[in-house]
Amino acid sequence: MKNYQWLLFISLFGLNLVLTACEKSEKVVFFCETDNDGEHTTKVKYQDKTKDLIVWKRTDFVKAGFPPQRRCEEVTPKLQDAYDNGTLPTLTWGYSEAENNPNQRFKSLCTTTGKECHTLILTLLESDDADNELKKFTAVLNGDASSAYQNSSCALPQQTGANLTCTVDIFKVFNK
Repeated sequence: MKNYQWLLFISLFGLNLVLTACEKSEKVVFFCETDNDGEHTTKVKYQDKTKDLIVWKRTDFVKAGFPPQRRCEEVTPKLQDAYDNGTLPTLTWGYSEAENNPNQRFKSLCTTTGKECHTLILTLLESDDADNELKKFTAVLNGDASSAYQNSSCALPQQTGANLTCTVDIFKVFNK
């Protein structure tokens, strides 16, 4: 190899290392962990900061086989999938089909790329007020759970019959 080819190779290799390091530092990671009180918690990590996101206390789903630990273990990877596939910024609610029974539908919070659910995040009880649950969940993901009912990131779409849609900026969690 000639000198300029070596220089070009070394420069490109160095640039690749720098870009790879920058890319890794931008990664948001969701994980489920048990805290010191034995409560199952969805946490989110970005760079060197880790924040508690959801403490799973609701027991309404235990009879259906979904105690807090299982909900944490199942919802947390869905948040990661939604972040990784780029759909996490827009949440809505709708109905999703049961995996083992397509005739059974559940009220759910999900990401959206339009008017339909894209990535299922969380199943709700049929008796839950979906708009209210969506506002509260969005407030948690935006790091502003104390003001869920004044959440300005939620709005009814212009389409008739469409569900409430909320915007999430997961990086706001790290600014609180």
